[in-house]
Amino acid sequence: MKILVLFAAMAISHYGKGIDRYRSFDGFFAWLQRQFDRFSNQPYMDLALILLIAVIGGGVLSALADGLGGGALWALVALGVLLFSLGPRDLDLDVKDALASDEPSEGYEALGIREEADAHEAGMQVYLAALARWFGVIFWFVVLGIPGALLYRITERVCEQAGAGAERQWVFRLRFFLEWPVIVLMVVASALTNDFDRVYQAWHRYRKDMMEDEQGRVWLIHRQMLTELADAVLPEGLDQRGGIQLAHHFVWRMLILWLVVLSILLLVGWLS
Repeated sequence: MKILVLFAAMAISHYGKGIDRYRSFDGFFAWLQRQFDRFSNQPYMDLALILLIAVIGGGVLSALADGLGGGALWALVALGVLLFSLGPRDLDLDVKDALASDEPSEGYEALGIREEADAHEAGMQVYLAALARWFGVIFWFVVLGIPGALLYRITERVCEQAGAGAERQWVFRLRFFLEWPVIVLMVVASALTNDFDRVYQAWHRYRKDMMEDEQGRVWLIHRQMLTELADAVLPEGLDQRGGIQLAHHFVWRMLILWLVVLSILLLVGWLS
């Protein structure tokens, strides 16, 4: 059931006209920020509040839906949660908007691409957007269901709003924990759908840097790995638009591979 709901949510998110306006939930995140400010002197409260809302609240919601309406109601609720979690904006539309204009547009801003960014930096931002809007949500929904999708979406959005400052340290640590298995699988998918040798060399460089910077803790897989990945798979000589377009093409390859693998796991009975 999870996989069928996931396919339906991906299709609606991609083809649904105007759906983005209904899934930003700015009011909810503004309320969440007020709660963080209220307990700003207690460093663990932001993490505790996110876990309470996503894991406990999502678990109760999932159990109620299943108990009251069975699989059909659970699927409907899960579809709504996924449509929220795959937002707040559609990646394909942002890429299309960025490529349609010679000037920085709303799509550029949503993807986090600087006006002066080169092809590799622009491509990296597409990879990061795919991690946040597709792969992280898909992975945790498959693993934990409704609570998993909510946990990743809320955590990622809070970190995005906090920026690179020292605030929300524990939430950033939670995001790291949620993302490292996803990034590993993205690297594997990229190796299988792209130039394997280039991806392997990028992985080797990243591990070498981790050996030097993290005192040998090579298991630490940060978002920086996606920078290495973009540098490896995007050829030299591209302009910014070419980097965006090619990176978007590559993340779509990875997404198709993920969905094929999930479909196979469903057919063999390893996933519901």
